[in-house]
Amino acid sequence: MERSLSLVEVGNRNGGLVTDSDALGLMGPEAWRRRQDGGLWLEVAPHHYRHVATPLTFDMQARAGAAWLGHRGALFGSSALMWLGVEVPTPDHAEFLVPRGRRSIRSLVLHTTTRWDERDVLRHKGLRTTTAARAIIDWATQGASARDLERAIDSAIRLRRTALSRLTARLGDLSGSGRGGVVLLRELLLDSGGESYLERRFLQLVRRVGLRRPQTQVVFRANGTTVARVDFRFPGTNVIVEVSGRLGHSSDSDRRKDARRRNHLQQAGQIVLEFTTADVIETPDHVLHVLIRSLPDTQRPRGSVVRV
Repeated sequence: MERSLSLVEVGNRNGGLVTDSDALGLMGPEAWRRRQDGGLWLEVAPHHYRHVATPLTFDMQARAGAAWLGHRGALFGSSALMWLGVEVPTPDHAEFLVPRGRRSIRSLVLHTTTRWDERDVLRHKGLRTTTAARAIIDWATQGASARDLERAIDSAIRLRRTALSRLTARLGDLSGSGRGGVVLLRELLLDSGGESYLERRFLQLVRRVGLRRPQTQVVFRANGTTVARVDFRFPGTNVIVEVSGRLGHSSDSDRRKDARRRNHLQQAGQIVLEFTTADVIETPDHVLHVLIRSLPDTQRPRGSVVRV
């Protein structure tokens, strides 16, 4: 009993997991085998176990699988995105990507690929995981919904786990014939680059009316210091658009910060347009009217009429 309690304490110190080595350091192989056969210790990944009273979690599966695979694999798809902190539904199981030729391993969900590239792998919080760009592409090929992919793309960009240019380039490299989900992902990337659903809706609005795509998340500096980071700036113009809800700030500190920020931009010769969620979603015609009036004639869509 004392040895069993000691093993439970080892598991508690290691996120619920123990290894064969942990167990054999406390008891003989026969005693350890009896505890497994009796259902007291359950396999999470080869040579990694949890006590029957310890609930199985995604974190536990990810750590056990990654420890077993080592350099031979990495977290895959939504599991990789979850580990990177990207907004995705919690996966039912931790899934891993391995090079083609690896055999199926009990207790682990493996996906094989002939396009294994170490550039697609990084170490995050101690585990090997595919990059956000590769994980999003892989998840799309597994049938992820458009809404879930939208959220994952926007979240990954917001968290600086990837960039639109990197994701687009990697999609071009990996989108061979027969990879399902690629067409959907290409469509979703047309309106990516912002950091929220609202910014995605604004990009969609701009694209559909025929305006040039604005630059996203542009940083303005003065004397080596960042004075503002804006949602959108239209290339070749001094027109800036904000749709990120800053108008909702109500404290004196918030209002002072917003006013100084806006003054910096206007003193630098920028035209700052601000639209609320209701503007973009409920009255898009108003948004387009104000925006088109502010752009130079050369930037306006052909055939547009500006009312005054």
